[in-house]
Amino acid sequence: MTNTEFTPEAAVAHLQAQGVVPADADVAAQSLGGGVSNYVYQVTWDDDCLVVKRPLPNLAVEDDWPADVDRVHNEAEAMRAYDAVLRETSVPAGVPSVVHETREPDHVVAIECAPADTEMWKTDLLAGRVDAGVAATVGEVLGVVHDATATDDAVRERFASKRPFDQLRVDPYHRTTAERNPDVADAIHDEIDRLMDTSRTLVHGDYSPKNVLVGPEAVPWILDFEVAHWGDPAFDTAFMLNHLYIKSIYNHAKHAAYADAADQFWTAYVRAVDWDIERETVAELAVLMLARVDGKSPVEYVDREAVAEALRRVAKRTLRGDAETLDEFAALAREEAEAL
Repeated sequence: MTNTEFTPEAAVAHLQAQGVVPADADVAAQSLGGGVSNYVYQVTWDDDCLVVKRPLPNLAVEDDWPADVDRVHNEAEAMRAYDAVLRETSVPAGVPSVVHETREPDHVVAIECAPADTEMWKTDLLAGRVDAGVAATVGEVLGVVHDATATDDAVRERFASKRPFDQLRVDPYHRTTAERNPDVADAIHDEIDRLMDTSRTLVHGDYSPKNVLVGPEAVPWILDFEVAHWGDPAFDTAFMLNHLYIKSIYNHAKHAAYADAADQFWTAYVRAVDWDIERETVAELAVLMLARVDGKSPVEYVDREAVAEALRRVAKRTLRGDAETLDEFAALAREEAEAL
């Protein structure tokens, strides 16, 4: 991929050159923002709409964070895999269809726009609007996909590489956090070894409220699959639970609502799979919570040091053995929320 900036105008020109958008159409393009790893634009013309993505070779954060740009094709393959599972089940959820894909040198993917009446679940959660029903559906979706893909040899072969996961998660989250927290570094490195040695199913890798869109009927759309790989399902469960528990401490006045959403998510997930990954989920949850304070991608809304310190205490106490079950982890989080 060239290093030239990919402007909205360049995105439109690319789609027109590829015959995806008519050359004579009245086209509008706007940045969707909100991400650190891609140029992302919404391109509209007539009654049509596409979201166009091109990956950044170095993510837009304060720390140096390079990543291979072919991850966008990994994302396109994962959307197809998720779509195939969801079409075969009755789970009320969707993923965007891949409309266009260009490989070298541009590495551009264009996908279906989400329904106009949807918005990011993260927006609701940060505003204190916590719908445990959405959490349960999101847990069921993840469990159904994990369960279905665990026995799919074709999916296992397609996503065998953990390179995107290492570049976009393990290195910036786990290794960086271990370096910055030497008092719990050994426990974090043990978790890294466990994660990298576990290969059980298709892992989304970024399963969080910002990548869930919900509408009036609370039917979620799942987005952003560039970290997808064949690996440890506990990473996905921990990733979502981490966001819910961080918000439960950040917005501590509504801690109980977030904790209930976390419980509903977990309960729905467990019903959909035939394995027990609670202890693994708790171990990873502790690392991820600490990473969202001290890693390369800290949570942008945690702007009070008292909240950051509370998150550190929950994470480090768990890493030192004070919590091995989700109930025990929830108790630590509740204790910190009540103290703020």
